[in-house]
Amino acid sequence: MKVKRKKPFFIFLAILVVTIILHYSGVLRPLENFLLFSVKPLSGLFYNISLKTNLAYNESQREVDPVLLIEKLQEEKASLIIEKSKYQEIVDENRRLKELLGFINENDFRLVLAGVIAQENLEQESRELIINKGKLDGLSNGLAVVNEQGVLIGKIVEVQDSIAKICLSITPGCEFASSIQNSDRTQGLVDGNLGLTVKMSYIPQLEKIETGNIVITSGLGGRIPRGLVVGQIISVRSESNEVWQEAIIEPPLDFNNLTVVSAVIP
Repeated sequence: MKVKRKKPFFIFLAILVVTIILHYSGVLRPLENFLLFSVKPLSGLFYNISLKTNLAYNESQREVDPVLLIEKLQEEKASLIIEKSKYQEIVDENRRLKELLGFINENDFRLVLAGVIAQENLEQESRELIINKGKLDGLSNGLAVVNEQGVLIGKIVEVQDSIAKICLSITPGCEFASSIQNSDRTQGLVDGNLGLTVKMSYIPQLEKIETGNIVITSGLGGRIPRGLVVGQIISVRSESNEVWQEAIIEPPLDFNNLTVVSAVIP
């Protein structure tokens, strides 16, 4: 009985030994190649099925696992924010150019469009801008600089071949001959006030000025044309026992958000 039980084992062992010998001797190579060629398409199919199953499983795990789901949503949110940012930049740029085109059509002077490439003295009263246009573009000292709506930003105080420096209208020492749009068309000189607003001083007490009056450049002296908006009067300091009164003017623009400006060539 014991011999009979062991007989299948010895038969299997003998077949295995013979097969190994035939494999290494090369006798079975044609048969092996045939079998390999026959099952090759099936192996590729099984691999693709396994790969797709694995991907589907990972995706389902991402949807089930709260941590992985949050990571996925954060990635999608970041992509949307980037796309929205690019779109908004294009929209803003087109809006500025349209407004600038309208401003050009309403006036006779020539504008040189420039990009702001730097700001200097951000923590001080005397802030300045650097633009990417200069002498080679027809710019020179004393020219007014406006935003896309025609509001006065400042004037050029230093110019090189391809860049120029602008003092802002709110900077002390950046002066402009101006006029108040009141009944008297009050003339005066405006100057930057602590880097925050613009101030017109030495206004005669008899001149009637009030909050809400618009101040524009007068066109007197220098190379700055008349009619550029400086700002709106927000407060008036007038004492009956004094000879002069003064007005505080607020420019209608954000000096911290300037990217495109234009130099005005009369």
